[in-house]
Amino acid sequence: FEDSGYRCVDNLPAPLISSFVELVIDGSQGSESTMSKLSQAPAAQEKYALLVDCREKNAFESIRESVQKLKAASIGVSLLFFDCQDEVVIRRFRETRRPHPLLVDGSFVKTIGEALVQEREILAAFREEADLVIDTSAYSVHDLRRVVERYCGSESSIELFITSFGFKYGSPIEADLLLDVRFLQNPHFVEQLRPLTGKDDAVANFVFEDTGAEEISTRYTDLLSFLVPRYQKEGKRYLTVGVGCTGGRHRSVAIAEKISAQLRTQSISSAIIHRDIERANK
Repeated sequence: FEDSGYRCVDNLPAPLISSFVELVIDGSQGSESTMSKLSQAPAAQEKYALLVDCREKNAFESIRESVQKLKAASIGVSLLFFDCQDEVVIRRFRETRRPHPLLVDGSFVKTIGEALVQEREILAAFREEADLVIDTSAYSVHDLRRVVERYCGSESSIELFITSFGFKYGSPIEADLLLDVRFLQNPHFVEQLRPLTGKDDAVANFVFEDTGAEEISTRYTDLLSFLVPRYQKEGKRYLTVGVGCTGGRHRSVAIAEKISAQLRTQSISSAIIHRDIERANK
């Protein structure tokens, strides 16, 4: 939900939902007069996702009352219920080695199975009233992300960063993929080009006089055009490609700029970071 632009609050006590909405949107303590103004407040365009602990007494009545007030104020609100088959829940608790919330000291509940029976009794009214019931039994975390994104009306997007760097200063630790272009002819050894960078036409022209420069740029662009949609489909949010030469001023900069330009022709946008371009030329 956060990745879809929602502001999220975890384990908010049910009786505080109405007050929370009033405080966030209107900036004042809750009252009926305040609630009547919610739909006109500028901040009403914000999106919030509240994860509510429903074990407390009278939680359902508190939530239902809050939902009714929000709807009366013409504020869109939905109640989602995440369900799962008992055997899958038991397996997940065993894998994570966490106790079920109802397995607390002093409780008559002694096993996860008994806790699930009690939990379903507590949550029966929520499930009945829910706008959407999502059964997560067969979902991986990536599948669940896609289901939630479809519900939110947002598509998973990926931010692509192309970072030029110099190997003499170390590879970028955030890089997912690395391209080493030190096999290309080096402008550093041309005196008039040494003070310039790969963003200057003279240096870029020199680099691309090497036939390997055009070929590596094209091949790597093709690789990224293949990978990016697949990473995006899998739910990856960030992809950093490191393009490295010796000092990070000439060849890597020129190649990074070229790859980014070629990707744009395929409707794949990227942000370019030239990490070492300002380092002293030695």
